[in-house]
Amino acid sequence: MDPGTFRYQHLSSPNAIRLLILEPSKDQDEELRGTLIHTTLEDCDYELIEAYTALSYVWGDPTLTGTLTLSGHVFTITATLAAALRDLRDDTRPRRIWADALCIDQTNIPERNSQVGLMGLIYRVAGHTVIFLGPSTPETDRVLQSAPHSSMNFYPSWNQSQRHEIVQAAKFEILNRPWFFRVWIFQELILSRDPWVQIGRRRVRWKDFCHLLLHNGPNSLSRGKPDDGEEPLRMLDRMNRSYINGGGGNNAGNMLALLKARRGLGATDARDFVFAHLGIASDQWNVAQSVPVDYCSALGHVFARMAFYILETEDVETLITLLDQQAGVTNGEIPTWAPDWRMVPSPCAPMYKSNKLSHARVLLAPTLFLEKHNILGLVGHSVGTIKDVSATFPMSSTLDLQGMVSYQDTVSKIAALYISTGGVYYRGDSSGQHAMVSIRNREEEHLELCRGLFEEWARFLEHLPVTCPTDPPHQHEQFIESLRTWTEGQLGKSRIFVTSESNDLMYIMWTYLHPKATASSLDGRRLATTHDGKLGLVPAQAQKEDCIVNILGCQVALVVRPVKVEPEEEKGIHEDLMFKLNGRQSLQEPGEKHPQYLDRLPMHGPVIGVEHYAVIGSCCFDGVDPWAVNQIPKGSSLRVYAFH
Repeated sequence: MDPGTFRYQHLSSPNAIRLLILEPSKDQDEELRGTLIHTTLEDCDYELIEAYTALSYVWGDPTLTGTLTLSGHVFTITATLAAALRDLRDDTRPRRIWADALCIDQTNIPERNSQVGLMGLIYRVAGHTVIFLGPSTPETDRVLQSAPHSSMNFYPSWNQSQRHEIVQAAKFEILNRPWFFRVWIFQELILSRDPWVQIGRRRVRWKDFCHLLLHNGPNSLSRGKPDDGEEPLRMLDRMNRSYINGGGGNNAGNMLALLKARRGLGATDARDFVFAHLGIASDQWNVAQSVPVDYCSALGHVFARMAFYILETEDVETLITLLDQQAGVTNGEIPTWAPDWRMVPSPCAPMYKSNKLSHARVLLAPTLFLEKHNILGLVGHSVGTIKDVSATFPMSSTLDLQGMVSYQDTVSKIAALYISTGGVYYRGDSSGQHAMVSIRNREEEHLELCRGLFEEWARFLEHLPVTCPTDPPHQHEQFIESLRTWTEGQLGKSRIFVTSESNDLMYIMWTYLHPKATASSLDGRRLATTHDGKLGLVPAQAQKEDCIVNILGCQVALVVRPVKVEPEEEKGIHEDLMFKLNGRQSLQEPGEKHPQYLDRLPMHGPVIGVEHYAVIGSCCFDGVDPWAVNQIPKGSSLRVYAFH
């Protein structure tokens, strides 16, 4: 908004707000006129005669504008706000309206910080909330005209054909409008005491709108598939359930749940992915202490503080899973270890985790945050460095797995051999249970079948298309040769090569090529080998010479990439991280009574050095149990990893 010569008067109290008194007009095209008044939320909450209406709308393209004459001064406002005010304007009576772009001085950052903190109360206190979706069409008019009037106990009945036409019109003319995909609207909806949907001049209550589209006929939403064309209705159903169950925001869920549910939606200011949920998160007070509303803070700092809050309240693994769940790579303004909530969720399945350590947990893992650098420090050790990487694997659902007759036949023969020799049995030790199989007197047969299995793998990989244009020439072919070397080394080992009882890379490949598997960790990822001969599953963004590290407290390893830091800055970061690390409780080895619990950082010597990396994503390498008790390195290999 351009205030021109108008000067906002400072708000006099912490709960003070401004309201627009919009002057009436019978002429839709007459210029917008009004005044701003000051009041408080306490006064508004007890107002019986002139309750205000909160406006929920999309700001829209800032280059498309309209005007509002406010106390004799012409304001430039967005075209969407101008349209909303024209359609809200009464013919004969002034209206009290709260609209964020107008009632908050957007140029006053301290005021903006304070008012955003009040947004939840502003919508909760409002007598009504109008969700303005934009201009009307004949189709939208028909949909809203068809809605019931629940307060009058009027529920029109429609036959199946009529209802289908109404629902189709709503899906294509209403539910695809930008309002449904903005991050702020969730708070604005569930905190509203009386929300209305308005398109053009016509409006209906939210509950009547939802009743029309969701409950007036057979409801098969829960049985549908994502690609059946019903996703707009499922989205509306989720929103309505949140509104009904929200309890004024008290039951909306914690901040992490809200961020996961709303990631990838639209926001004019990306910092609002965090700030827009503070009013409804069940842990809002704790979040506000860690991530206060501050529009002077850079986006990267806001997302970094939010990520560290998640790390402190959950664990390292939760944070890494959030990174894996975002589609694509963040740009340089967001730290690589912080989820970028602007990105849509990835279709990839979660990273495979061995169940060997399912019984173990870490009670204390050092987490070090350098706010001035947006750096996260974690303690861990190196696993290796990537030598070769494959092409990116397509989604398994796109493959003709039934057509892989030779491969499926080989798998069936190996599985039958296991059954004929007594089946799978288990042995347990301090690190967990291990599936075993006896192939006594069938060793040669098993060896040849497994060699054939690996040849089928190689044949499949040879036909795998290289879809990433930045992959170096012959990279995939070089990986296949590395894979052949690795598989040859597996042939004589006592392990299960197929079926659900297999583990690590054997299980990953088996599920990926299984005709009835619904999803695989290999979907959208790559395979990779290290210089010392390990084979693993890595993110699609992984490259040659990326490093593999294990982190204390995390049951998946990480792919990381070295970051160059200037010597003077590196010295300061090193000192700050080591100071924070030494300020922790004394670190000791696991207790003798409970060796499976890593109560403290295992110290066989000092933590040596700080290394600087960017986080690429989680990974899994065959036979490597991240931070398994029996694989704890000696002190000489422990590092503090500074993630940028």
